[in-house]
Amino acid sequence: MATRLVGVDELGETQVTIVEDTPHGTLAVGLSGGEPFAVSNRCRHLGAPLGKGRVDADGCLECPWHSALFDVRTGAMTRGPQGAFKPIAGVVKGTLGARKLKTFPVELREDAIWLTA
Repeated sequence: MATRLVGVDELGETQVTIVEDTPHGTLAVGLSGGEPFAVSNRCRHLGAPLGKGRVDADGCLECPWHSALFDVRTGAMTRGPQGAFKPIAGVVKGTLGARKLKTFPVELREDAIWLTA
């Protein structure tokens, strides 16, 4: 049974939002390159809510706190945290970041993103 998560017109310019109370808990849901995605909502670095981040020009989900990047198709951290954490970005990516975000099957239907499992 499919579950409607969010209307595409509700995403705004960040192209991602937080959806609570799904069958899989709270998710970060959005569009990347026109394709829908749903991933676990917490950054592997310090637990930032990823649904408050943004999708960058390359289609990666950017953490709102320290700009770590995640591939929304695989859940892999593609860049460690930046700013004050940049000197240890590689270490974070190789340790905490080695645990991928959970990804969930979704599809676009009726101008909305639907969870399909």
